Amino acid sequence: MAYQAVTLTELRGLFDQVEFDLMDVLEREHRVSDTLDTVESEFHAVRARLHAMGIHVPAADTSSNAASPVSAETPERPRYTVPTLSTGGDFDQLVRLAEARLDRLGVDLTRDPLQQVLPTGQIARSLRSYTEKHGDISWDKADWTVVLAAGFLATLLDVILVRIPRDTTFLGEKQTGSPLTKWLQDRDRAKDVHDRFFKGFEKLAKVPYDAPTTKATGGLVSGMRPATHRLQSFGHDPALGFLVGVADIMHGTGTYIDKAGQLVQVAGVADPVGLINALLTQVRHLLSDVYTPAGLQPPLFTLLQLGQIESPFSLGPSGVKVPWTDVARYMYTNGYDLRHFFTMGITPGVVSAVIRGYWLLKSYTTGGTATQRKLEHAKLTSMLLLGHTIATSGTLIKTGLIFGMNPAALNYNQILAMAPATIAWFKEAIARDHRISRALDKEWELLLADVR
Repeated sequence: MAYQAVTLTELRGLFDQVEFDLMDVLEREHRVSDTLDTVESEFHAVRARLHAMGIHVPAADTSSNAASPVSAETPERPRYTVPTLSTGGDFDQLVRLAEARLDRLGVDLTRDPLQQVLPTGQIARSLRSYTEKHGDISWDKADWTVVLAAGFLATLLDVILVRIPRDTTFLGEKQTGSPLTKWLQDRDRAKDVHDRFFKGFEKLAKVPYDAPTTKATGGLVSGMRPATHRLQSFGHDPALGFLVGVADIMHGTGTYIDKAGQLVQVAGVADPVGLINALLTQVRHLLSDVYTPAGLQPPLFTLLQLGQIESPFSLGPSGVKVPWTDVARYMYTNGYDLRHFFTMGITPGVVSAVIRGYWLLKSYTTGGTATQRKLEHAKLTSMLLLGHTIATSGTLIKTGLIFGMNPAALNYNQILAMAPATIAWFKEAIARDHRISRALDKEWELLLADVR
């Protein structure tokens, strides 16, 4: 493309040097040609008459020697030589010719070649037109600075404020818990909130999936005890409970995960109810449990117990890696509940607030419109994705280096935030590519219509 652009630019420059009307020259050439044909006809007629009179007329010398010599003093006009191209279909040879040509012109292929061969004004016009149609998603130094600062600030708060749920001794090392989670889980405060707002729901929200022990399930669910029965019940999960828990209430069953990571459904004695009553009962039951000492597990946290998948964590001095089922039970029984999940939300919240706030502020200060922000939304999603990636990397470093591979130091909320951030980035990138492709297809159609 750069090779063709250089060639066309040179040809355009040569045509610009032509200061006469080509059509007028062609018409003059046709008139001269007609006159010469007439003179040649008359010359043949004269030659025939002279021949009839017995006069011999020598034939005209049409050799190159008869042509008028060009004076050596007259300089020959410079001519443009069209580069010889390969016609045998040898693409490698064509590439070598193009590279040699670009090398002579001083075009560096390690950089954008079009910006080196096209006029600066044309490049500027093209970039302005592209930005107006599709938005500018390029990053400047301020963008990089804000994204990196947001990621590092979120990591710093994760280390200082989120920490682990409560004070504990892990593998012989004393570790200090989160001050905010301590405040939320304070027994006196939690009891006061529970008694004032949620205690009345306990009698109104009896559910069939609330068996506290293995014995209460007829021995079908191993490892069930009061401290872990909510973690082992799908109905108590703040997210899955509105699917599995509501279904259990409607059918009078209980769906659990036993200590071996197996899914078990236990038939209960409760009467089935309708969908609306089941939803109301589910909400009341979750509210009645949220401020109890054990609390509720974080959303989707119950799924970590499925199967016997090995984790990278060791919970004892032996150093033996334990499955995620045991890791999840350890985390939950050490305060890793819904209240700590709210504390962990500070990390992804800071990333989102800093980057979104900066993006909107920059748009307002530069006179950006809602339409322009919509066109450039792919840039926002890419900034958020990088910010969350930095914060997620930070929580992994915090868990491994600062808290000695204590799984309770993982910021579960930040890890969950990576999924929507990644999906949003893919969605916006694909939508932008489709918009640009449609615009290019339209331009090609216009070009083809002009050619036809």
